Amino acid sequence: MLVDFKLIFIILFFSLSTCFAQGWKVVDEKKGVLVEKSNKTKNDTYHFRATTKVKAPIAVLEKLLENIPNYPNWLYKYELAEVLENLEDTYVFRAKILAPFPLRNRKIQVELTKKKSEGYVNYQMQGVRVTDKQFCVTCEEVIGISGSWELKKITPQLTEVRNTTKVMVNLPLPKSLLYPLFYRAPQKSFVKLLEMYQ
Repeated sequence: MLVDFKLIFIILFFSLSTCFAQGWKVVDEKKGVLVEKSNKTKNDTYHFRATTKVKAPIAVLEKLLENIPNYPNWLYKYELAEVLENLEDTYVFRAKILAPFPLRNRKIQVELTKKKSEGYVNYQMQGVRVTDKQFCVTCEEVIGISGSWELKKITPQLTEVRNTTKVMVNLPLPKSLLYPLFYRAPQKSFVKLLEMYQ
């Protein structure tokens, strides 16, 4: 009987360790979209992720993520997205993102790098400086952005989609007000995505 207790203790210990190592806390879950924030977030870093399951083959969603000019049709608050460079498995694009008052609209330039294996596609995102100084001159530039898009095949017609984003911005507002603004973007984008593939 003592061996059983030891085994249970070991299983519980490793389960809890894994949970804490991942460091994610659920902040919202509705309409089939799970939004989490990192427990390691500090200072001016906002680190969050959203996950959902979409009724579409992985190849269809792959094409959607690579159709960058189409981003404003489903990514929340994207007003414009333009491809600057398209090399094999690497895209460089810039975008204008609308921001709520009193914040200024944002501009980003991102390098998107694709890696693919059987039943899985990963797009790593890394922010770089906007090269055209005349692009959206009234916008605030966001350089400190990174993250990923992950597509994982569940069945031939069902794909798990996850977006992880880390943003470093110095804003004169408390995190309790800002965090909901940041994770509203993937949440609303994923709801739109689900509506597209009902």
